[in-house]
Amino acid sequence: MEATRTSFGLHNAPLCPTTNLSLFPRRWLHKHTLSLKPAKQHHLVCVRATESNDNLESSRPLAHFSPTLWGDHFLSVPLHVAEFDDFSREIEVTMKPKVRDMLKSSKNSDNERIRLIHLLMNLGIAYHFEIEIDEILGQAFGNLDDIIAKENDLETISTMFEVFRLRGYYMPCDAFNRFKGEDGRFKESLAEDIRGMLQLYEAAHLGTPSEDIMDEALSFTRYRLESLTSNHTATASPHLSKHIQKALYRARYHNLEILVAREYISFYEQEEDHDETLLKFAKLNFNYCQLHYIQELKDLTKWWKELDLASKLPYIRDRIVEVYFGALALYFEPRYSLGRIIVTKITMIVTVFNDTCDAYGTLPEVTSLVDSFQRWDLGDIEKLPSYVKIVFRGVFETLEEIEQEMRPQGRSRIVQVAVDEIKKLGKAYLAISKWARASHVPTFEEYMEFGMQTSMDHFAAYSFIAMEDCDENQTCEWYKSRPKMMEALNGVFRIKNDINTFEQEMSRGEVAKGLNCYMKQHGVSKEEAIGEMNKIYSNYYKIIMEEYLTTTAVPRPILVRCLNVSRPIHHFYKERDEFTDPYFGMLKEVITSLFIHPIPL
Repeated sequence: MEATRTSFGLHNAPLCPTTNLSLFPRRWLHKHTLSLKPAKQHHLVCVRATESNDNLESSRPLAHFSPTLWGDHFLSVPLHVAEFDDFSREIEVTMKPKVRDMLKSSKNSDNERIRLIHLLMNLGIAYHFEIEIDEILGQAFGNLDDIIAKENDLETISTMFEVFRLRGYYMPCDAFNRFKGEDGRFKESLAEDIRGMLQLYEAAHLGTPSEDIMDEALSFTRYRLESLTSNHTATASPHLSKHIQKALYRARYHNLEILVAREYISFYEQEEDHDETLLKFAKLNFNYCQLHYIQELKDLTKWWKELDLASKLPYIRDRIVEVYFGALALYFEPRYSLGRIIVTKITMIVTVFNDTCDAYGTLPEVTSLVDSFQRWDLGDIEKLPSYVKIVFRGVFETLEEIEQEMRPQGRSRIVQVAVDEIKKLGKAYLAISKWARASHVPTFEEYMEFGMQTSMDHFAAYSFIAMEDCDENQTCEWYKSRPKMMEALNGVFRIKNDINTFEQEMSRGEVAKGLNCYMKQHGVSKEEAIGEMNKIYSNYYKIIMEEYLTTTAVPRPILVRCLNVSRPIHHFYKERDEFTDPYFGMLKEVITSLFIHPIPL
């Protein structure tokens, strides 16, 4: 029997197994009543605007995006309730008690417990032990000076630094001074410690703006690790060398947590001293999570198919699976199923809005659409061109549906914040559209004022909607205060996006892009502009980490969502725009590894 569920979806059998055992509260699975079908079925077709002016039609961008890579694939993937039941029972009854005993063992020193926590994080199973981990790290952080004073191992210090910082503890970076020589540089002898160098490389990505030593550590480790993997010596084992190459291509901090787990499990299995219990737990957990992801993709594919915007508006990017991948970056744990579905729905419908403004609509059409968003009223759209009505209605009804779903949980205010963000997006889209249609290249600063508004902070707002354990008013007030973290999130996305979509967008006349603006304003080459913009980009990442470690106005789960917002950027825009064109590059392989291939047990 195919497993289905009521969360934002099919009103049939529940996804949760009938057993009393569960990895997360049943309330996450059974309380959602939002239908997969649109609130109303409107038989509208995509037509050109009624404007007959040839000049307006000639100004239509008419981008040609590739069709969906995945189609209805996930609708045909079979799922069985028994699979959820079997995984849940083995994890809850067998695996978790054993690992909990490992964490609590009095035989382990503080360092050994921290290394175990690091391993659990890499294997993707740390979330099962939040209480125990917080207790261990809280106690250890109170004795940090004593712990560090006794330790001179590069790998251990770097591991502690990564664990503490990723868990929100501001471990000082001066712990790395002991690894420098009298000349103030990192000792060359450290290069012999391959695992220590790899761990220092990962830790170096977690620096803040004032921590120059972390920049030095990154340069030092990257150069030597690249040399190690390129000279094909037998210094490192094949599986370790492959692991290093992956880290050099995409650091842990720039990767999705569940993908870190998928890759690390393969590496850990080849380690001679691996723990069979931890390895089996990690495999079971990944496959259990994967079942949830497939079910959510089935629900979302059905919703998107019935909404039918891809056929009504054939100019849009039909990317429901890729959008879901981005939502998975925000939270991978099964209990956040509703959050992933909400983020995917809003992001997909906003992508339609973006494509209309950026890649199809004439300036009068974009203006009328943005004006409609400011009014936020379905009763005032009759004068809009037919296809513009479809866009507005799709966004409006999706947000209204989500608000109705979340109102009983007392989450209406955060939904309104998301609506307000979409309105602001519209104003920024309009400003950029005016520049594009006039072939105007503003200054870099002028462009960034609006470009930053079309970036990443609204994804954070969407992610807060389903976080019912966090106070809504507290979260809303913090978000509306425009914290520095949001500016930094916007900055890393805007710069990375503008650099790697430059050729494509310039080819269709989108001259008002950050890279082009910087080149024109400063009279520099493309390569020089990229170099300078990457410096800005790197600094924004440091600000994100600093804000994550120092912000006290909201709890850590909210800050973790913000930290995770930037993670998919390195998959969508690492070397090119793989979101727009997923047929080439590694994104297709990554999605396949997460959603199609389970790990053999």
